[in-house]
Amino acid sequence: LTAIAIGKVVSKVTRLLKIGGGSAAPGYYALKIHPKLVTELISQVPKNIIITGTNGKTTTARMLSTMATQIGLRVISNSTGSNLERGIASTLLAKLHLFESGSTTLTIPQSRRLRGVGTNFDLGIWEVDEAAFNSVAPKIKPDIIVFLNVSRDQLDRYGEVDAVVKGWKQTLKLVSPKAVIILNGDDISVNSLTNKAVRFGLGNTKKVKLDLEARDLKTNGLSGTEFIVTPYANIKVKLPVPGIYNIYNFLAAFAAAQSLGIKPGQIIKSLPNYKSAFGRVEKLDFGYILLIKNPVGATEVFKTITPMLKKEDRLLLPLNDNLADGTDVSWIWDVDFELAQNPSLRKPEGSSEPRTARAKSRDNMIWISGSRAYDLALRLKYAGFNANNLIIEPNLKKAFQASQEGLKGTLYILPTYTAMLQLQEILVKAGIKKHYWEEV
Repeated sequence: LTAIAIGKVVSKVTRLLKIGGGSAAPGYYALKIHPKLVTELISQVPKNIIITGTNGKTTTARMLSTMATQIGLRVISNSTGSNLERGIASTLLAKLHLFESGSTTLTIPQSRRLRGVGTNFDLGIWEVDEAAFNSVAPKIKPDIIVFLNVSRDQLDRYGEVDAVVKGWKQTLKLVSPKAVIILNGDDISVNSLTNKAVRFGLGNTKKVKLDLEARDLKTNGLSGTEFIVTPYANIKVKLPVPGIYNIYNFLAAFAAAQSLGIKPGQIIKSLPNYKSAFGRVEKLDFGYILLIKNPVGATEVFKTITPMLKKEDRLLLPLNDNLADGTDVSWIWDVDFELAQNPSLRKPEGSSEPRTARAKSRDNMIWISGSRAYDLALRLKYAGFNANNLIIEPNLKKAFQASQEGLKGTLYILPTYTAMLQLQEILVKAGIKKHYWEEV
């Protein structure tokens, strides 16, 4: 009980001091005292699902939670996106009630007396970091595992893709053979994990037979996409979030929901209730926040917003190199920033010098911020952006304020992870929104 008590105290202190939502620190300190905390608490949840991959974990978990609650299932989930073991532990601690009927002699294995975990929930939906999966999955003992995708991410933490996939394959040998495996059939590396699986995708590779496929895609800008799900030809999906990558996330959630016994009609009925997580296509009065943290994810975001960019729109790109972001920012050289160029953002054809005609205009301006702002500015210069349209301001608060001055169009903010958390604090203090942990 000491570990639980310490975790709860840390959670209360972090929220009172407004230094975090208690999504990681409580679990971190509790696990230091009792390393088996997650194993013992999560065993009280009747059924558990793990969602892992390089991109899309938070969105997929949130979609699946929406589908499950639609039919009345009581869901516990690390919905803030804190996806290491400490984040899962923090979630379990937050939902745990220590005492019942005045008892003071509780011990962790006495699950019936630890109210708030197994007794109050039917389903656990856990997004798990792709590297942490190998140590966390055996502790969760999942009934369903969803593999979304795998691509180069934070090289300083994960190494190359082959190393991640190799670790996944070894870990799959440790989970129950009865566990349902759901994977992205269009991702060659993910598809190689196991033969026995439910496969979803868009049919990008005809060599793989898909159990769930999206066809007849229609994009509706930032308002979402429409498509048909096969083999359910009569089901038309209107997904309220944009981007091809979110169609994959939906299909993954759809497959997991079906494994839970949720009917297709109930899944579709849940979609109007879906709300994006903070920073994941988060819509605000002035524009959008779209998290970017690796080459594939960032490029997909630019593919999504580029068709909508107008001359009066602006970009704010904060790049940090904190531990949670990855200290190696060389990944920015693999992002297709060139996609975001409007004609007015490019250098004049045949000229090696930046154009100066728009120097005094704030249309199409790009603010570059964060601890590695100068690295990103150099990358954009090599991408051919007009230097007169680039403003470097490492201080995110100042950059955000300046990017809004005289704004006539839409401001698109594309932050890395810790920059996104910094931005959330800035928005809260400005009275624009609530703390992210109060929105979940």
